[in-house]
Amino acid sequence: MKRVFSLALAALLLAGCTAAPTDSSASSSAVTAETSTAQEAESTAATPAPAAALRPLWLGDEKQYYMDEMVTGELIRYRVADLVNHVADVPCDVEGCAHDSESCPAVFRRGECDRVFVLDEDTLVYFGNNAFPETSDSPVVFVDRQCQNPRTVATVTDATFSALGYDNSTSPYTDGTYLYCLGYHGGYGGQTALFRIDPTTGETVDLLENVDVPIDLLLGAIDSKFVLIQFEQETPPGNSEEFTSAATQRIVHWLFDPATGALQQLASYDTPRGVLDSYTAEILDGTYYQVDWPAGTASTLDPETGEAHRFAENIPAEYREGNHWVDDKVGDWLAFSYPMVMINVKTGEVRQRPALPNNYWNGGAHQPSIHLNLGDTLLVDCRYEPYTRTDIGPDGTPATVETSKGYLGLISAEDFLNGVPNYTEVGEYTT
Repeated sequence: MKRVFSLALAALLLAGCTAAPTDSSASSSAVTAETSTAQEAESTAATPAPAAALRPLWLGDEKQYYMDEMVTGELIRYRVADLVNHVADVPCDVEGCAHDSESCPAVFRRGECDRVFVLDEDTLVYFGNNAFPETSDSPVVFVDRQCQNPRTVATVTDATFSALGYDNSTSPYTDGTYLYCLGYHGGYGGQTALFRIDPTTGETVDLLENVDVPIDLLLGAIDSKFVLIQFEQETPPGNSEEFTSAATQRIVHWLFDPATGALQQLASYDTPRGVLDSYTAEILDGTYYQVDWPAGTASTLDPETGEAHRFAENIPAEYREGNHWVDDKVGDWLAFSYPMVMINVKTGEVRQRPALPNNYWNGGAHQPSIHLNLGDTLLVDCRYEPYTRTDIGPDGTPATVETSKGYLGLISAEDFLNGVPNYTEVGEYTT
């Protein structure tokens, strides 16, 4: 799971000057004060209120981290990792409950509730019908921090939400008033939509409905605007339906204002079709980072001007080949996998990323993944052990599955960056 997204609004300057009467200093003071008050009122009325910043919603916070696991082919169960007391359990206080049927408050029907996101100190929100789109209606539901007492605040018809919570591009957002979630009309494969949901009134709007540019994905958000991704289709010679191996694809990033619907091209780059490793573009902590691996340079992008500000260059050749998957921004470092490399966003230093002990699951070795970035502390999957479980299919038939059981651990950002496996284990990891 990767997780692993500031645009300053221009202020309206209003100036004025009023001549004072020459025969009375008292009149002068009165008129000047009156004029100043009028100008202040005019300025306040003319200056639009600054747009609220967008922030992604995560699967946890410094208190808790929320997971789900399959109970049967039709049911899923929630587990909560307590990051303060370092335990993980099913959020159910029903005495004697086996947590294996819908009578348990922590068990949901598949597709009804797939992931819960922390909205505030008291409230979680989930976007139904995302991982398993089985109906045409997609509810938005508030629950308490124990995943209980559901309250549907909105429903989008003929739509599928894409609320996975892996990183900035797959998370829902809020600006303090509205909720925003990427999705599709008519299920996966349909028209991409960016739904704005008013949880107070239940009103939902597809903000991309009248946008002329065909949007494919969400990259993240910078201050009060989203960055959307368009994959331009480039037709190969002869206008054939199949793309040649040499065909290239242009990827365009658009800055989108959800308040006005304004769309502005922010960046674009070309890549061989099917090859996405030559260029990295990520929004982390509200900053747009880009790495041109063939050129060996890393920059930030100014969202107002589109101007690139280079902070690293001459990246060593041994780091330029690979998948270049950015795990997250940890401290001042962009931490990449495959190859293991780190780039300091302040100094431009590039160095090998020290490896933590590998986890072994799904037939291979994997570095611990960042599930939650809390700044000075990270939540990662710290170890795995072989495990045999029995799943019950939709028809009631049991099936034995050989798999691995994972465990979550807290680790300081400093230890993570230095490859020191100093974990505080918090419980079993399920997904």
